[in-house]
Amino acid sequence: MRRIREARGLSRQELADMVGRHVSSINRWEYGIKTPLLDGIGELADALGVEYTELIASTDREEVSA
Repeated sequence: MRRIREARGLSRQELADMVGRHVSSINRWEYGIKTPLLDGIGELADALGVEYTELIASTDREEVSA
């Protein structure tokens, strides 16, 4: 998720504002502390302009490389 967000030139705060969440939620999702619920994944995908499957796959790749 972070890779996609950064590629779009968005800060965590900007993404949080776009999806109506607190920036701490974005932080927890990016660091893998929490995962968004299904509706949150859809909101994030819409805000980032990707399919939800791409967002999920991106998250999986980031966890593997961490």
